[in-house]
Amino acid sequence: MSKTAQAAMEDFFYRELIKYLKLAEEKRRWNVFKDIPWHEANPMSSPEMAQCTETFGAVEMYLPDFTAKLLVMIRRSRGRAWFHVNWGYEESKHSLALETWLLASGHRSEAQRKAFEDSLLGQEWELPFDHPRQMVCYTMIQELATFWNYRNLEKFAVEEKDNALVRALRLISVDERVHYNFFRNTVKEWMKYDEAGTIEDLKYVFEHFTMPGHAQIPGYDERARILAKTGIYGPKEYIKLVKNPVLQDLGLSKRFELLEKRDAQSEAEKTERIEQLKRERIVLNGGDAVPKDSSPLNGISKYANGHQNGNGSTPEPTSHVRSPMLEAVGFSPELMDSLSEIAHLRDSAQNTPFAIEGSRGMPRLDELDQRLLTIGDEMSNNAEEMRDERQSIRKRVKNMRLRRSDEPSE
Repeated sequence: MSKTAQAAMEDFFYRELIKYLKLAEEKRRWNVFKDIPWHEANPMSSPEMAQCTETFGAVEMYLPDFTAKLLVMIRRSRGRAWFHVNWGYEESKHSLALETWLLASGHRSEAQRKAFEDSLLGQEWELPFDHPRQMVCYTMIQELATFWNYRNLEKFAVEEKDNALVRALRLISVDERVHYNFFRNTVKEWMKYDEAGTIEDLKYVFEHFTMPGHAQIPGYDERARILAKTGIYGPKEYIKLVKNPVLQDLGLSKRFELLEKRDAQSEAEKTERIEQLKRERIVLNGGDAVPKDSSPLNGISKYANGHQNGNGSTPEPTSHVRSPMLEAVGFSPELMDSLSEIAHLRDSAQNTPFAIEGSRGMPRLDELDQRLLTIGDEMSNNAEEMRDERQSIRKRVKNMRLRRSDEPSE
């Protein structure tokens, strides 16, 4: 990557950091000591739910490794490093909330909590990849997987009538959705400057992806079996709720091809076929056959116009650079209007379903799934862009269905 592109990415990281912190402080911060009704933990809830909760809490216990080891890699990037420290703070609350529920519900005693903690901290987690961009791809995937881990565990807690765990998991899952969106936006930005290299890194990470803690947590294989058995997380959920949606969000096919380029190529090939047909002269009884007005062969149909997409070129730097901090504290009326719109959309999120069948690579979601996804998106950076993406996905799914219906049956 060129020095100009590297400088642009550093500016992107810093500006994303400021927007992220502002939204977090104004819209999303929660208090593990005040915002969860711990007295409503259900002591009659199942041992399976307790073990699933303990497993997720165990993963969070490697937070010192997650933060320290990656921080060494990115310490010279202020935007990334400061976001990473803030991410660690938010993840630490997740860990505290999960272990507090285990104690409040009576599923674990303080002595058991301490013994399990000691068994975990004796192991050390290592970075799975040695390239900063690959680590962003890895964390992006892991954050979406974690969102669905907590969301599906919450559904389990609803069945078990445990209001304390439901409340805790709902707060945590929104955090995880926002984390995913931050990393997703970062990968998309990198694709603007180094499309081929970023996609290559993403593909490599997917090929070697494993959830953190699998080699450190005692009895992990049995814990993973229970997670899969309860439908919280397993290979099926990984493909349906994580891998396919990540590729959709980045505009990639399952073969890691850019969907826009593939669609543009398909449209260009279709246009070329029509042009070839237009050049053919069909003679009937000594005269030319004239196409009807509705035919694409009359040269005025929408099918005769090629669809132009972005060329992926490096965006031009802006001529006037504004301070993200000054914008954040109120010097930008445009930013304030945007934040007000986000707050409005967040409050009305339950009336804004977007996950139509096929959208983001997933089947139709239930109402609460949609609401939490919407809230997480609207409380993330680039919320308006993600709304446009959802609309684009709808159109792509619709066009794919239309193309399939136009194809002659064999």
